[in-house]
Amino acid sequence: MPAVTPQPADRFDFPLDPARYGPYVYGVSGPAKVDTRYGVQNPGLGDDGKCFVDVSGHKVPFRLLYHAGEDWFLLDARRQVTGDAKGHPVRAIGNGLVIGKQDIGSQGKIVVIEHLLMDGSHVWSAYWHVDDVPVAVGSIVYRGDAIGVVADQGGNSHVHWEIRTWFDGTNLYPPTTAGGRGTCNGRVPALGYTWDDIPARAVPGYWGYLDPAKFIRSMNNDK
Repeated sequence: MPAVTPQPADRFDFPLDPARYGPYVYGVSGPAKVDTRYGVQNPGLGDDGKCFVDVSGHKVPFRLLYHAGEDWFLLDARRQVTGDAKGHPVRAIGNGLVIGKQDIGSQGKIVVIEHLLMDGSHVWSAYWHVDDVPVAVGSIVYRGDAIGVVADQGGNSHVHWEIRTWFDGTNLYPPTTAGGRGTCNGRVPALGYTWDDIPARAVPGYWGYLDPAKFIRSMNNDK
């Protein structure tokens, strides 16, 4: 299987139309204490422990984790979040090679695409909570190609999407970090959230995640 598509990604689009979709932001796109932008903590996610373990040996509450991508929901005419995104097409953000595809049960599937940039470097886009995926691993896709539809998660139907400087997150966290102490490693698509006792390495940018919306705008020279 080739490492990358032979055609570089010279321009990028969003996986969903930004005029109709966007993140949930408390007090802006909805009344719930939820924020699904990149790099934020989400107070609405509660105290259930996830795979990160702090220096005291306690699991870190979900609400303290930093979001490593963006969750995009369907917005109504007032740009308020609705739960009606299920079945809507999700599109490849740029030319690339489908490098990963994983079924995560009731939450749909994860699709990962590798992109060769014009300067010779690579990035990977990941799309979570997608169903009816028509592409196989090893398929070349082009910007705007449908790679599936938003999975039905009821009122929580959305797409979590990421831009990363790596593909395989199996051993993303060294043993001395909160992710390494816990059970965050061993996941090829990683977790989609980051955290650590040391603030400088708690945020997703430290681990090679890029702000997805900012990345697309910068690659297209958009303000």
